Amino acid sequence: MKIGVRLGLAFVYFVLAIGNCRRSEGDRINETLNPVLSTLFNRRMLLLLKGTYSSDSPLEWNETNGGTGALFRDKEGAGLDPIFSTIDLPMARNLPIFLDFGEVRISSKYTQGFNNLSSIRDPAQSNRFWDFIGNERQVMCTVPYTLESDTCQETNGQQKASDFFNGVGAQYPSNDPSSETVSCSDPDNFAQCAARGIGLGSSFGRQYYYTGVYFRALVTGYAVDAGIPITNTRFDNRRVFGLNIVPRNNYNPGTTQAEKQTVIPKLFPLLYTQLPTQSDMEIRSGFDPYILEIRMNIKENLMVHSFNSVRNTTITFVGISDWSVDHKGESDVGGNLQTRARVIYPETASSLNITGGQGNLNYHFGVFRRDETEFIGQLPLAATPARSNARIRYLNPGNYQLVCLGDVEPRDGHPEVVTKKTEFQIPDFPFRQNIQVDLSCP
Repeated sequence: MKIGVRLGLAFVYFVLAIGNCRRSEGDRINETLNPVLSTLFNRRMLLLLKGTYSSDSPLEWNETNGGTGALFRDKEGAGLDPIFSTIDLPMARNLPIFLDFGEVRISSKYTQGFNNLSSIRDPAQSNRFWDFIGNERQVMCTVPYTLESDTCQETNGQQKASDFFNGVGAQYPSNDPSSETVSCSDPDNFAQCAARGIGLGSSFGRQYYYTGVYFRALVTGYAVDAGIPITNTRFDNRRVFGLNIVPRNNYNPGTTQAEKQTVIPKLFPLLYTQLPTQSDMEIRSGFDPYILEIRMNIKENLMVHSFNSVRNTTITFVGISDWSVDHKGESDVGGNLQTRARVIYPETASSLNITGGQGNLNYHFGVFRRDETEFIGQLPLAATPARSNARIRYLNPGNYQLVCLGDVEPRDGHPEVVTKKTEFQIPDFPFRQNIQVDLSCP
């Protein structure tokens, strides 16, 4: 078949897929469709960033923290965080957030990224390891931070921040990565092929194993030092209220200065490493369009913390909840911001219609691959709050688990309890199915 005809057919199939998935006016899902069409005229891939635990219909700002809309608070007192100073602490929906992303990278180098990139020692090794797919800086803001022209206003950054947090996903300008077929006759690919049960002489689409999102700044617009609001934080070369929490989240609590010289900062990049039980970043050769979705748990996990400054004053600020690595007043509070990536082929992907949700906003439905066993220490492949008649879109063919996950104790925005689970399958054919699954949750 000639290339022009194949391109035309791929686009027609994609338009049909979009048309079949449209829902009622006002449904947020519709907001993702037009950008997909308009973005993919000149390339195959649409890169989306989402700042939510859920991939689909995440909690509204006023629904976080069990429906109160209040920011979570870390434990304070002797041996914990220093006593907070929370005068004029806003609700989550009123918290200004400013994001500055440097770039987004992915890598298909399976063995070179082991141990959180610790074997990469110099720029030359880094350049060989990464595919630089999104090297254009992106600035986003939930509210304006100047009365004059700034980078956020000039690049539609306020709308991008809205899409970043509402489940639509912020579009990131990008280049298509390589889809060159992986040959199992190449010794460099033996480990990948063995993990997939594929023998010599076979081949498959290029599998990517790592994504890296590079944060230049992440400012949360509430921080006080000895009860006085911090007003000299710089963002986009302007002064803003709040604190840049990137330095706070680059290292786990208790990391020594000597150790910081040997480990890679956690937000430069925010790293996702695909596990052997996962297979969700394969880019097939051909012309069919696809979406690379990268999520991170910011919106649902905002928490008040504090630490003692070098001047022995207490700084109170809003960061990420310490659901994974406990924070007890250290100046570092990292290790709790997660990410997960997946490649979606909307031409063929199906939707999951879920019944059994009880509407408890402390619970989520999470989708995992059938062989995955870690449900708490990583983000689900896809997720949505456990409402009645919940829906998750864009699942590629494969075998999966649907899991009911609860944020029970401590309440910090991140589920730590599995209550129930069930298995289901997305068929290879026919395409774009609506799969029905029932799971009582909670």
